[in-house]
Amino acid sequence: MKALLFLFLILAPLFSVKAQELKAQIDPSVERILKNYGIKKEHLFYSFIPLNNKKNQTNYQSEIPFIPASVSKVFTALYALKNLGPDFRYKTMVYKTGKIEDGVLKGDLILKGTGDPSLTLARLMDLVLEVRALGIKKVEGNLFYDDSLFPPTLMLSEFGAGDQTYNPGLSALNLEYNRMSIYRKGSTKARYAEFIALPPLDHIKIEKTDDEFPIGQNFLFKKDNPGEVWQLNNKKGYRLIEEVPVRRTSRRTAESFRHLLELWGIQAPPSRFSKTPKDALLVAEDRSASLINLLALTLEYSNNLYAEQILLTSSKKTNLKEAAKVMSEWIKERVPECKEDLVNGSGLTTEHKITAHCLSQFLANFAFVTSEHKESRGFMSLLSINGQSGWLKSRLKKPETSFRIWAKTGSLDYVSNIAGVLFTLSGKAYAFTLSLNDSPKRERIDLAQGKKPSELKKKERRELKKWLRGANRWSRKAKEASDKLLEHFIQTL
Repeated sequence: MKALLFLFLILAPLFSVKAQELKAQIDPSVERILKNYGIKKEHLFYSFIPLNNKKNQTNYQSEIPFIPASVSKVFTALYALKNLGPDFRYKTMVYKTGKIEDGVLKGDLILKGTGDPSLTLARLMDLVLEVRALGIKKVEGNLFYDDSLFPPTLMLSEFGAGDQTYNPGLSALNLEYNRMSIYRKGSTKARYAEFIALPPLDHIKIEKTDDEFPIGQNFLFKKDNPGEVWQLNNKKGYRLIEEVPVRRTSRRTAESFRHLLELWGIQAPPSRFSKTPKDALLVAEDRSASLINLLALTLEYSNNLYAEQILLTSSKKTNLKEAAKVMSEWIKERVPECKEDLVNGSGLTTEHKITAHCLSQFLANFAFVTSEHKESRGFMSLLSINGQSGWLKSRLKKPETSFRIWAKTGSLDYVSNIAGVLFTLSGKAYAFTLSLNDSPKRERIDLAQGKKPSELKKKERRELKKWLRGANRWSRKAKEASDKLLEHFIQTL
């Protein structure tokens, strides 16, 4: 009994801390801010860790997991820097086989990719110009594309509706964020209009249908077709130019390459897949910007394609789930406070969760140090600055609060997060995470994902419509509440 009593006295403080976390004891000033914006205190999570004294932390529900959304990209960025180095660059190459006789290539032309997520039509044109400089006017053999470095995927994530441009396919040959435009000719109603992809590539088809679409979708991809086929609903109205994600990204990149060749009068057959022969001759090469600069774009614009491709490359895995698993293990080994597994590198999911303590501790340990590498930048310079840049440009712009938050944001419907470094009026610097997550409403939306309206009961449809209609209002209120909370911490910590 004495031993048990002794053990209880030792562990009692730990149990007390956990109990406080679970009972959600809250600063009255913080609670007043939440009430002003109609947000429940159980939807708030935060952790502020002083960078010069990690003992004096300020936490609230910091050990309870929440949906991180795009703040997950902070993990991906630092993981990639550690594994690839800041000056890593992607390559896109053109090879040929056979000889050139009287402007005719008596062989094949091969476009080979390594996964560059930043490849553009302008840089693809540079490769075309190098082919043109060889004097080629016709490809008598084949036009091949080689994306064999890893298997292509049709979607970055199974999350959400199936026509979001921020959730495209991914392969070793990406182009223009893997998005494409659809041009409408005629009436706004699909039934009376003609639709054309831009640029008009032969393998891209736009069909019209009366079939019911899943909730929230205006476009439907036909997976059973080997080409890039999108359906539009005859009952829906469409703008003059719409955008959809590209699912079969390698084919689109190769056919765009062919389109640019034809602009210069260089004839080439329709593209198809083949691995590059060992005896093929390299005739043109494009190199991406350095990794550090790609990461700056990834974080500032919260680009999901960049994040997932960079994670795949830095993990040396061939699929996104395995890549996320490797990164999760890397994080847990270095930050014991991080116990949850991530399922991807972009945060485009509600499947994985983290704790505020985990992310703040991770930032405190790794993010706010300068790199010794001559090509690198300090990690802080990759983050948005409140009142100045990125998603924080219009936030907390008053003289006493501007330029005091360098951070990454992350949001979904009923999810609003921010994490980075915060400078207080008292002269202290904190690694911080602040999250507002309305999990019940988010879960209701997730349950309806992929379903057609007819598959839901009338009451369920009415309730879902209510939550979807209220999502923008909630996001606006959550952002305003977050700013008030951050202002409070700037003034009081």
